[in-house]
Amino acid sequence: MKKSRRSKYKRTKVPASTVALYIGAAVLILGICAVVFFISFNVMNNNSTSDSSSAGGSQMSSQSSTGGFILPPDVQSSSSVVQSSQSSSSSETQSSSSVEQSSSSQTQSSTPQSSSSSQGNTVPTSFDKEFFKDDLFIGDSIFTGLYLYNHLDQKNVAAKVGYTPYGVINSAFDARGMTAADYAEQLSPKRIFILIGSNGLSSSGIGALKNSYGEMIKVLKERVPQAKICCISLTPVARETDYPNIHNSDVREMNDFIKQQCAEQGCDFYNFYSSITDSEGYFLKEYAEVDGLHFKSNTYKMLLSALQKKYS
Repeated sequence: MKKSRRSKYKRTKVPASTVALYIGAAVLILGICAVVFFISFNVMNNNSTSDSSSAGGSQMSSQSSTGGFILPPDVQSSSSVVQSSQSSSSSETQSSSSVEQSSSSQTQSSTPQSSSSSQGNTVPTSFDKEFFKDDLFIGDSIFTGLYLYNHLDQKNVAAKVGYTPYGVINSAFDARGMTAADYAEQLSPKRIFILIGSNGLSSSGIGALKNSYGEMIKVLKERVPQAKICCISLTPVARETDYPNIHNSDVREMNDFIKQQCAEQGCDFYNFYSSITDSEGYFLKEYAEVDGLHFKSNTYKMLLSALQKKYS
């Protein structure tokens, strides 16, 4: 047999310890790389979260200041300037308002019993309720406000919603069944103040109203001869009113008639119309209720103050 040919080169055997060392080094390097990668990833993720949170907070702030709408950065900047300006303006306005209120308070405290009209005139509103304790006020719904606002006691007022001069001598004004003329005779007042006629203008017209008004004065003078009678002018309606059937031209005509009747029958006449009208003859808003006919509380004070001055 032939002998087998041996390999020209011999294989070098690597010791097992060297192989183990190489493997361990590789595992260590891979572990270090993994740790470095993990740390780097976390740092980047945290920075990204922080930036996102900051941006989200900025957007929420923008939303809260713009009613829920997110504004672009340039608009947000402009909005901030406007808001700052508005805030400054608001502060200045509040400061100015405080000064004006303080000044107004000082003025009111120095003249607590006065009211200023739109024309700048100071109108007295002070009166003594006791001054009218022996008097009687006869009228319609306008005069019911005298006791409803507690300016006078109800016993000093004979008034009723819808009352007319004809009703004063023919219709009851309260649950007792007494007419205003009956009550005047029973009360025997020192003075009788009359403000009535608007309902007559609205329903029966100016001709019938004149007849009944003159008759009313005559009856009251006969039944309460000791009382001083003062007829107050009818009051106007405002520019915007719920009483289209009452015209200020008729009110003025009726007032001329009342003034004439007072002169003929020996009564006093007080022109309250001119105190509460504007340059065109309309009821001034600061004195009229929203319906354009009835009085505000301060208007009664004006009237009572003027009547007290007239008879003091």
